[in-house]
Amino acid sequence: MFRCSASWIVIVAFVFSLIGPFKTAQAMEPVLGLPMPGILVSLSPAYEPVLIKGLKIHPDNPLSLDFIVDSGNTQLTVNDPRLKTESNKLIKYFFAALTLPEQDVWVNLSPYEKSRIIPNTTGQTEMGRDLLAQDYLLKQITASLIYPEKGLGKDFWDKVYS
Repeated sequence: MFRCSASWIVIVAFVFSLIGPFKTAQAMEPVLGLPMPGILVSLSPAYEPVLIKGLKIHPDNPLSLDFIVDSGNTQLTVNDPRLKTESNKLIKYFFAALTLPEQDVWVNLSPYEKSRIIPNTTGQTEMGRDLLAQDYLLKQITASLIYPEKGLGKDFWDKVYS
C-alpha cells in the first residue's frame, strides 16, 4: 500500500512539473550581468578601468609584494572598499597568469569547436571565467555592430552586397 501511494505521488509530481510554467530564454536571469543571446548591445563610452601599474619587491623578503594600482577614471579613492575589491581581483589575475602554463591562457567560444572552450586549468580560475565573459561580450558587440538593419551594420552589408 505504501509503495503504491508513493509511486502515485511521484507520478503526479512529475506530470505537474511537466505542465508547470516554463522559463523562456528571455525571462531567464543573465549570467554575470552579461546580455542574453540575441539582444543588441550598444557601445559604451571610453573607460579606463582599475589597473596594476607596478610591483614593488622587498629585497629583504622577496615573497612580500606591494602592488601599485591606478584607479583609472573610476573615481574610486584609496579608502573605497570597491577599489580594494577590484585590486584583489587584479592581483588574483596576476598570480593566475604567473602559475598557469602560457599555452593554457586562452578561451574559445567558437560554435565550430565546442570541445575546445577553455583549458581545465584556466577554467578553474576567476580569470578564466572573466576571459570567457569578455569573449562572449566581444562576440555580442560584434554581432550588434554588423546587425544588417541598423547604422554601421546596414552600411557594412550594403557594401558587402554591392
